[in-house]
Amino acid sequence: MPVTIVVPQLGESVVEGTVGKWLKKEGDPIAKDEPIVEIITDKINIELPAPSAGTLGKIMIAEGVVAQVGQQLGVILAQGESMPAGAAGPGTAGGAAGQPQPPAPRAASASAGAGGNASSGSAPSRVEAPSRTGAAVAESPAGGEDQRVSPAVRKLLKEHSLELSRIRGSGMGGRVTREDVLNHIEGSKVAASAGAYAQPSAPGSREEDVQQATNVRKKIAENMLRSRHLAAHCATWDEVDMTRLVELRTRLKERVKATYGVGLTYMPFIIKAVVRGLREFPMLNASMTEGGEIHYKKYYNVGVAVHRDSGLIVPVLHDADRKTLLQLAQEIEDLGSRARADKLQLADIQGGTFTVTNAGMFGATASMPIINYPEVGVLGVHLIQERPIVRDHRIVIRQMMTLVLSFDHRLVDGTPAVQFLHRVKELLEDPESWLLDSI
Repeated sequence: MPVTIVVPQLGESVVEGTVGKWLKKEGDPIAKDEPIVEIITDKINIELPAPSAGTLGKIMIAEGVVAQVGQQLGVILAQGESMPAGAAGPGTAGGAAGQPQPPAPRAASASAGAGGNASSGSAPSRVEAPSRTGAAVAESPAGGEDQRVSPAVRKLLKEHSLELSRIRGSGMGGRVTREDVLNHIEGSKVAASAGAYAQPSAPGSREEDVQQATNVRKKIAENMLRSRHLAAHCATWDEVDMTRLVELRTRLKERVKATYGVGLTYMPFIIKAVVRGLREFPMLNASMTEGGEIHYKKYYNVGVAVHRDSGLIVPVLHDADRKTLLQLAQEIEDLGSRARADKLQLADIQGGTFTVTNAGMFGATASMPIINYPEVGVLGVHLIQERPIVRDHRIVIRQMMTLVLSFDHRLVDGTPAVQFLHRVKELLEDPESWLLDSI
């Protein structure tokens, strides 16, 4: 019998995705697990594998259209099967063949309002794409390029008088996606605004620049508010003498780069120290439900926050306790590169038990990070800099760093929070005492 292709669970708090590109057209043969359609979410882009072998019998949701988790995208037919009469076509809500279909989503206005920003919003359009069979892409007329783009992308290019060749694509093979165009539009507006701000406004002016928040920014805002509302935020901090670790890394980094081709940052050392601390204070490696259940995790999946132009994301180092310093360095570098290129997979951002965020790389000397709910702790690491401190009644210059631990006081009391942070401090100040166990 026909096999339906549905939108899978796309991650925690993700309820919908946009059909970015169909990698097969109707009538094409399909192998089981072969990538068949690209789905774009506010966090990552993924390619869905075919649930079975056969032929792509029908595309139910066209490119550029938003689909909910669990919604039918298309149908795969086995040999000799055919689509039932009256099956829904592209752009529809996509229920099971032969069943009543929900009403089509309400079309959003394409015209700009007084502020000129209506069409620059990043929310994926729910306007139905033109019904069509065969390939779900078309040649773009922009700039005489022969690159294939979706109708949604082509429409945006036309609306904003943009040339395809001026936009860097993040899709397969460098293909320009709808999100790429929206990011380009937003970036142009930000650049224009920056130029405008360089010129002071007239005295008494109340000029404002109004922009629509991107999908990613909206989702980050929702998650941050959720964390603040559900967790009892508290923080503690301490100063760490990083001098010995700075010297150690300086001795090792060139050899590691030459031998293994990977940059040795401070983060692998910090992750190792954090994992050791979590083992001694397991309540920091736990989560607590609203109903009062405490889940103590016996595995150590450490998230590392990564800044992207499109918004912050937290890829996860799974089983960090089982990896060497070199393996952690390689994985951190890989996850960071794929995060900035929007190439992460769902598994890369799921299952975290504790998070580390590095504000020091941007020059911050202290900050209080928000807990990555439902985790109960996040460690903020900051700029390492020379500071005068007292040692043996003398003022000396040492490489110092501030650590800030935000914790959920519903589960973690102040005493274990301070003890955990102090333990991480001890480990970072004396790396040789545990280094041989972590190579």
